Amino acid sequence: MMEGNLLSGVQHVNLHLTEGMARGCVHETDHLQVMRIRLAPGEALPHHRSNAQVLLVPLGGTISLETPVGGGTIGVGEALSLPYDTPMDVSNAGEDTAVFLVIKTPHPKTFK
Repeated sequence: MMEGNLLSGVQHVNLHLTEGMARGCVHETDHLQVMRIRLAPGEALPHHRSNAQVLLVPLGGTISLETPVGGGTIGVGEALSLPYDTPMDVSNAGEDTAVFLVIKTPHPKTFK
């Protein structure tokens, strides 16, 4: 954790990797939204479409992504980039809790 005086405009962001709600926004600006999601083994998000340009970044475990044009499994050290309005199914593909960031740009409120 950063201590002392921070530079103007620099913020400390707690990603809540192990505590708090299973899904939630951990940081946002007018142009960016960062969600953190935890999925138990075998758990999946409801089928949905991306509401912005999305980058899925695993921080623990593995996630599976299925889209109409294909899919795959990714783990720590990898990421998947998805364009706006992509239909998708995201699930935990492993035996451990999957924790990942969903980085959305521009902020989804831009599309409303």
